[in-house]
Amino acid sequence: MEILIDVAVAFGALIAAGYCLLLSRRLRALTRLDGDVGKAIAVLSKQVDDLTKALRAAQQSNISAGATLDQQITQATAAARRLELLMAAAHSGQKPSARDPAMPDAPTGAAPEFGLDSFTPLRQPSSRPEADTRRRVMRQREHIGGNR
Repeated sequence: MEILIDVAVAFGALIAAGYCLLLSRRLRALTRLDGDVGKAIAVLSKQVDDLTKALRAAQQSNISAGATLDQQITQATAAARRLELLMAAAHSGQKPSARDPAMPDAPTGAAPEFGLDSFTPLRQPSSRPEADTRRRVMRQREHIGGNR
């Protein structure tokens, strides 16, 4: 009986040694760069490095574009304020002067002023009562929107 147990243990040890040899060969084949899997790992590693560099470049570009956009938004806001003041002056019938203290200064790089002293609105304010204007707008909305 002891001999049978010793043979079974020896047979199990031989199977374990064969399995370890098989695993060792597979691991060696996996780590070699000239094999298919090794080449794939090397290529993927290089692509990860390239994508990391591209991501950094895109982040830098995004930061500079954001700064430019912030500057343009600031300029557009200043221009909108000037336009609002011009529209208010046009509706009130005043002629805005080029050096009106209520107007903010033009942002750097803005277009030159085109003779604000000779500014005349395209349409003169109508003398109709506001109720007529309201009715006209409501009719236009009904016409555009259809029957709801």
